[in-house]
Amino acid sequence: KGLAVRYVLDDAAVEDSALSILPILSNSIANDIEASWADCALNGDSAATHQDAIASWNIRNRWGASGLGGSSDHRRTFKGFRAAAYDQSSTDDQGGTVSASEILSGMSKLGELGASEGLVMIVSPEMLVSQLLGLQEVITVDKLGPQATILSGQIASIFGMPIVVSRYMGADLHTDGLFTGANNQTGYVIFNKSSYYLYERRGIVLEQDKNITAGAINLVATYRGVMGSPDQSTTNNVFYGFNVNP
Repeated sequence: KGLAVRYVLDDAAVEDSALSILPILSNSIANDIEASWADCALNGDSAATHQDAIASWNIRNRWGASGLGGSSDHRRTFKGFRAAAYDQSSTDDQGGTVSASEILSGMSKLGELGASEGLVMIVSPEMLVSQLLGLQEVITVDKLGPQATILSGQIASIFGMPIVVSRYMGADLHTDGLFTGANNQTGYVIFNKSSYYLYERRGIVLEQDKNITAGAINLVATYRGVMGSPDQSTTNNVFYGFNVNP
């Protein structure tokens, strides 16, 4: 599978810009590819019918309100953590409030993978502030010392498990953990790094081409790579806790 983004630029506007705009936009378009991959890693579903109502899901107003939900929606590229957890029946209704014991219960659903190294917890910004920072079991980044850079984005840990914040963990989910329209619940994912890999055929490639008849510059970024697990489909390697108050 692959991802692609295209910018169409007016050549006169590029020439008249006070800044060297092409390098700036080249960085921006590469970031768009990375953002779509991160969104799919949490919210992707490769099934014929996506588990979420992605045609109306413009998470945190990141993607615009039009053109969502079709066959080219980036959230169809590969199966993400939430969909995998549902497929494995490795989910739990948190009933609004998350406690340390519920997090331990989620870890236990992963069996031996929940007791081994490599666990990572992904949460929404809202859940981090409203649910986790007040738990005495959470060690915040100021106390992590050299371990603060163990993972990009880690700001805390619990039970030795890095807590990573992602804007693509929505705070607009239904109480069943899915996106069905505008709602107000969030959730979290726990997975084992040893079970998930990035299978990459080609890294991000930037190309540009000028359409001289239209006076336009096409700036295109492409990427070919998916996230997947070599584990058997019956192996519980990810847990999704849903129905959390943001």
